[in-house]
Amino acid sequence: MSQEEFDFESFKNETIAGLYSGKKMTGTDGILSPMVKHFLESM
Repeated sequence: MSQEEFDFESFKNETIAGLYSGKKMTGTDGILSPMVKHFLESM
């Protein structure tokens, strides 16, 4: 089974942009959701 690599640099840039634009950090559509999803799926 092949797992998709997590692109941390893209995530970091999107997270910083999201914080500046006022997006929420948690929740199903929060800016941290992609990282949490990746961690859970890779376990």
